[in-house]
Amino acid sequence: MTTHWRRMDRTAMTGSLITWPTHLDSYGGCGTSVYALWPEAGDEPMLVCSRGLLLHAVQKEEPIGDLAPWRTAFPDFDDHDIERAQQSDDLLGALLLGTTGASWALRAPSAAPRTAIADCFAGFWTATPQDLTAEGRTVTDALTRCYGRPPLLLTVQDT
Repeated sequence: MTTHWRRMDRTAMTGSLITWPTHLDSYGGCGTSVYALWPEAGDEPMLVCSRGLLLHAVQKEEPIGDLAPWRTAFPDFDDHDIERAQQSDDLLGALLLGTTGASWALRAPSAAPRTAIADCFAGFWTATPQDLTAEGRTVTDALTRCYGRPPLLLTVQDT
C-alpha cells in the first residue's frame, strides 16, 4: 500500500483503497474524501446485546453526489436544526477510504472536448463501488460480511 500522508499539495492522495479519477478535469483547490458507513438497521435482530459504545458520525464538510445515501445515514439531514442535521444515526462501522487535496469535475455530456470546464461543469465526481481498488473491495467486503449489509459510500468536499 502506498500512502502520501506528508505531501500537502492538490495531488496528494492517501492510501490505495480508492481509484481517484485523475483523468477528469481538476476543479479548484478543494479536497475530496470518501467514507464507507454501515448504519445500524433497527428492524434487524443483528445485535444480541448492547454494544456498550455508540458510534456516530458528524458531517463537517459539504456532501456531494446523490443525497439518498446521506439521508439513510443522517436521517435528520434536511432538518433546519444544524446540529441534528449533521448527526448520523447509530453506525456499526465507519471507515475513511481515502482523502486527496483535489476535486474533479464532470463535464456536461454535450460539451465539446476543448470547452473550458467552467462553461460545461456538470457536478463533482463522487465515489461508487466501481471506484474501489482490489484492496478497497477486500476491506469493504470483509466488513460487509461482518455487518450483514453493504456500506454506504459517501463523498465529501472540503469547502
